[in-house]
Amino acid sequence: MFPVLATILLPFAVSFALFHSVVQGPNILPVLSTLIVAPIIAAFLVMIAPEKYARWISLATASFALGLGVKLFLNYQMGISGFQFVEEIPWLKNLGISYILGVDGMSTLMVLLVTCVYFAGALISWNISLRRKEYFVLFSLLVGGVAGAYESLDLFFFFLFYEFAVLPMYLLVGIWGTGRKEYAAMKLTVYLLAGSAFMLVGFLAIYFTSNIHTFDIRALSDLSATGLSVSFQNTWFPLLFVGFGVISALFPFHTWSPDGYGSAPTAASMLHAGVLKSLGGYSIIRVALPLMPDGAKHWLPYLAILALINMLYAAIVALKQTDFKYVIAYSSVSHCGTILFGICTLEAAGLNGAVIQTFSHGIVAAMTFALVGTVYGKAHTRELSKLGGLTACMPVLGALFVAAAMANVGLPGLSGFVGEFLVFLGSYQSGFHGGFTIFQALFPMGVLAIVLTAIYYLRLVQMVFFGPVKDPHLKEEVKDGSFIEILPIAFLLIVSLMVGLYPKPFVDMSNLSIAPLIDNIGGFK
Repeated sequence: MFPVLATILLPFAVSFALFHSVVQGPNILPVLSTLIVAPIIAAFLVMIAPEKYARWISLATASFALGLGVKLFLNYQMGISGFQFVEEIPWLKNLGISYILGVDGMSTLMVLLVTCVYFAGALISWNISLRRKEYFVLFSLLVGGVAGAYESLDLFFFFLFYEFAVLPMYLLVGIWGTGRKEYAAMKLTVYLLAGSAFMLVGFLAIYFTSNIHTFDIRALSDLSATGLSVSFQNTWFPLLFVGFGVISALFPFHTWSPDGYGSAPTAASMLHAGVLKSLGGYSIIRVALPLMPDGAKHWLPYLAILALINMLYAAIVALKQTDFKYVIAYSSVSHCGTILFGICTLEAAGLNGAVIQTFSHGIVAAMTFALVGTVYGKAHTRELSKLGGLTACMPVLGALFVAAAMANVGLPGLSGFVGEFLVFLGSYQSGFHGGFTIFQALFPMGVLAIVLTAIYYLRLVQMVFFGPVKDPHLKEEVKDGSFIEILPIAFLLIVSLMVGLYPKPFVDMSNLSIAPLIDNIGGFK
């Protein structure tokens, strides 16, 4: 019900907002609304254009969006705290609902992430032949919904954008997926809708309990104005955390993720793992922490244990997988646990690490799923027992996968190292209740998860790309990736290298959001 309602309402609301901004606002096209509307317009153009132009329209729009994302990143004024590029239009004023978009340092990084994965996904989908028009329509709508969720500063529109993205994902998995795709699509959707129900109840509780009756996140962050009591925060914070945590595959609500990724088409896996799944940790930092700081300080030390289970359990399960894509899927669950663990530290280093790890995970997970999809498309199997020695026939893809594996492991020089280092630095620094350093106690087990990650990725590289060729026909018939297949993977690798080799601008931008948050919450000290 919620996704269908969002699909009906959202295009009208956003189109009205864009028209209002262009006609009555400044002469410059509003960047944030454009990033939402451009994929929606692309979906409409794909519907009416001949099928042979569908992929060109999608790629052109993705390239345009990437340009806007880079422009947003470069034009962000680092010396100014708070939200920039704000677009605000009253929608249902009597109910406190407004179309409000804006970005700070953290959300600017997330918007850049969305545009990078959108561009790579459009390229990796180049050879889609089954119902091509419908595929690119849904692909574009998914991007528009996710971009809106990262940009929205109104809880109502945040929820609407998120629901708008769920329905395309369900159809992408159910129609273009593999294996038990109908089961995986339904399971994924049910879990995500259950999480969104928790979110909605939490949003309504905040709305009706606060003194100001608005969905504006900026206004609700002023606790002196909202009057949200400590008891209210302690009651409702875990509900919001779980609601957002379901999106990030929080244990024990994680089981939808491996099945969903295992069955999803390549670009859908990239978008879901890269940007939609990253929305969970982002939302905790954007919504739950500033609106309920006392509830956060009360619950996060205990919720950190669930995050640690995510890291360890998923890493152990990844070791036992026999399906190439399922190893990557459980790896994604484990890395999301690292993000949630960094958030739970309530330290500047840990939270900045969570933001950088969110960006890194989005890039690296998209790159890894693109590689798995490309290998599967050529070898026609994902069974590890049937793969082996593939560098003999696909040396470039083999080299790219080794690089992706090292980024997942956290090799210095790649983006994975920066986020993980900051998360565990925050864990070591964080204390709880006058000196009982639960995070310091959990620190060794978190490091163990990194060791396990290195084990299953090195094992995966050895089993798939090195050693003897297990199936002779692979060496004879399978060829290396084409230019259009290698380009998006190489592009994502370059982004990972940029963050890993020179993380300062990314960390500085993240800290513009995290430093004021830490000042307001105060951490566990």
